[in-house]
Amino acid sequence: MKVFKVGEIVKVQVIGSQHYGIFTKSLDDESYTGLIHISEISNDFVKDVNKFAKLDDIIYAKILDVDNDNKQIKLSIKATLPKSRYKSSYIKHKSDEKYSNFGPLEQKLNGWISEQLREKKKYD
Repeated sequence: MKVFKVGEIVKVQVIGSQHYGIFTKSLDDESYTGLIHISEISNDFVKDVNKFAKLDDIIYAKILDVDNDNKQIKLSIKATLPKSRYKSSYIKHKSDEKYSNFGPLEQKLNGWISEQLREKKKYD
């Protein structure tokens, strides 16, 4: 029997979902089930939990709380993600690939402005 600790990152399997979260079972001790509340899935707005995980997916999540009497764990995916003021995602969607070369605006803005000023000087 595995002893779960708050703050530990565990590997779980998706066994169901509702509009408010994702249900999981621990792969270390299958008698423990878990819930990842919709607010703990991503730092971004989550409209549909099924876009983040499907039935039988294996995911990593951080333990927020353990109820040993009922063999339940409260989990968070977003607690495993690096903190950033820019969008970060643990899932790469195929439709996102066309935008993969874009860096944060802050990093590219000065270069774009300089380029436009050089172009303008050519025509002045």
